[in-house]
Amino acid sequence: MFGQMISLALALLGAAAVYGTDVFFCVVGRTALTHVSDAALVETMGRLHEVADRRMPIFGVIGIVGALASIAFSRVSWLWALSAVAAQVLWIVVYQRVAAPVNAELTRQARAHSVPTDARALQARWDSVIVARVLLMGFSVVAVSVKIIRSAQ
Repeated sequence: MFGQMISLALALLGAAAVYGTDVFFCVVGRTALTHVSDAALVETMGRLHEVADRRMPIFGVIGIVGALASIAFSRVSWLWALSAVAAQVLWIVVYQRVAAPVNAELTRQARAHSVPTDARALQARWDSVIVARVLLMGFSVVAVSVKIIRSAQ
């Protein structure tokens, strides 16, 4: 029981950290960036991605490993935990295919103190998947929460 609760807590915290970050950029960041210059957009987002792309993956790992471990500790509501993992894996696919290349380019440009002519198009590409990312990670948080509730019954 203790192992399951720890694994579920880690699963929830890992997914929630990523979810909260994505919600912030979906609700606040997108709009705020429309009011800054291209140079400010590239410098700000390039530097944010420079740090975040190194530090944020651990939260995804914690979320996925925690959810998988919870299945090993208890088969109760295992489908919810597996659904949480599936949503996180889909999030990774979306991130890797769309957001990661944009992150890398904005980081490269920020390091070079350069502003590409397609800076707004790059950000628009990143923005095009943020709602999907929020929904996937939000589902994962809910799925882990349901597993926690059902496991406690």
